[in-house]
Amino acid sequence: MSSIHFKNIGPLIINLDSTELSNNERQLIQHELVGGIILFSHNFISKKKLCSLISDIKSIKDNLLITIDHEGGRVQRLLDGFVHLPSFEKISEIENEDIRKKIAYQAGYISAYELSEVGIDINYSPVIDINHNKKNNLLRDRTFGDNTENIILLANEYIQGSLDGGVLPVLKHFPGHGRVMTDSHTEDCLSDIDINELLNTDILPFKVLHDKYTEVNLPIMTSHIIYSKVDKYITTYSKEWLGKQSNLIFTKKPFFISDDIEMFSATTINNKNISCEERVLLALKAGCRMIIATTMQDNDIINRKSSHEYYRKNYFTNNIIEHYQKNHDKMLEIVMPKRLDRNKDKYEKYLKNIKLMES
Repeated sequence: MSSIHFKNIGPLIINLDSTELSNNERQLIQHELVGGIILFSHNFISKKKLCSLISDIKSIKDNLLITIDHEGGRVQRLLDGFVHLPSFEKISEIENEDIRKKIAYQAGYISAYELSEVGIDINYSPVIDINHNKKNNLLRDRTFGDNTENIILLANEYIQGSLDGGVLPVLKHFPGHGRVMTDSHTEDCLSDIDINELLNTDILPFKVLHDKYTEVNLPIMTSHIIYSKVDKYITTYSKEWLGKQSNLIFTKKPFFISDDIEMFSATTINNKNISCEERVLLALKAGCRMIIATTMQDNDIINRKSSHEYYRKNYFTNNIIEHYQKNHDKMLEIVMPKRLDRNKDKYEKYLKNIKLMES
């Protein structure tokens, strides 16, 4: 598999307000701190318009990474004109192991084929959390189940399919989100599980899958959970997790991408609100290479098309700029799978199998 190396890309992954770029957003994208765009359903009305939007973005900064959540099941931002992929839970429930593996690979390939076709680089998928409780509303059908061996088996197939299709997958949510029943979007998440238990269960898929792929450094998304027996900070802000423990767990330094730091559990420490600037600096100093920061928690900002103002005021601060300028030469590069000629026959063959699952 060929690859492309990106270095000196900015640390912030931000969202846009509509299906077309405003002049303010054009200026925003040019800022040195912006390294990626995360797309949501409000950025999409048709494949043609999406291709135009992405082409427009990349004409401004050609090494900008276009990213999206495109897992399948209930978490898939692009639907009209895209295959509605089965959930990971549905794939995991296929009885025959060979068929189960094939469908996992094909889901990864189809998603990557379609995403790469419109110019998307990174898919925040697969979820490799262990779903320890079926009543977990955040995870529910988004995981490959609660069997560690099966999760590794199916996620590996999905990842290989994604890479073959030309899109970089992301392992999430390190070191596992299945130990809590709370939702980090809206509430604090706390677990007192022992680290040795985590190492033998929840962390194992991250270790095995990350270490397996040597040609690319599979990004890992950090969770906003406090594991109180390891650190007082959420994983995203934890030097203990992203530094010391990470060095012990992985054979090479991971490319950590934070979950959205505008989510509730990332906005407070000891029940006190912390500024956007403090969140970014905590995440960068802990070990995150890139940071997702969206305005998706406040619909009014998007409806007013004022995300650019929010970013300039809260994220383009002198302290963040200074930190980035001092450290960017030491920051990890990201390695993307090279987009080779897509195999349409292969895609259409897999498509029939995936559609059979939906019938």
